[in-house]
Amino acid sequence: MNLADDLLAQARRLAKQEPRRPKQASLRRAISTAYYALFHLLVQETAQLVVGRGKDAALLPLVGRALEHSEMRKVSAAFRHGSVGSLPEVLRLLFTAPFPTDLADVADAFSALQKARHEADYNLAPKYSRSEAEALVESAETAFAAWRRVRGTFEARVFLLSFLFLSRWNR
Repeated sequence: MNLADDLLAQARRLAKQEPRRPKQASLRRAISTAYYALFHLLVQETAQLVVGRGKDAALLPLVGRALEHSEMRKVSAAFRHGSVGSLPEVLRLLFTAPFPTDLADVADAFSALQKARHEADYNLAPKYSRSEAEALVESAETAFAAWRRVRGTFEARVFLLSFLFLSRWNR
């Protein structure tokens, strides 16, 4: 398993911990970990797209370090609607048809999980239920499955490259 898969498994375990009265710490960590699982999946995929595999694999962490949560959020917000019209002009020129629903689902899950992670990590007022935490973990699991179906498409590659270049393409 890789880090993203391990984090997703950890999020599942945290959401199910303490069978009778789950601790807020466990539920909050489950939510946060579900986000980081999807984050690291997309970081890994972006790095592999840019670097490839083989002897250049030593460069993967360098590409991963170039990715920023806020830029990934902006890209995901642009792609999550599933229509070409919601994209910046430079990207609209690349697409002649709506892009795959699975890609919009991944982008939507990323946006929602990032927001949920911020709430879980920084806003101590809300109390989470196990079902809320499990639903967010399931959202990450669904995004993983959607990504595996869409990852080889042109649109998915543009999505990943946008994490690195969208701000430059918008100039």
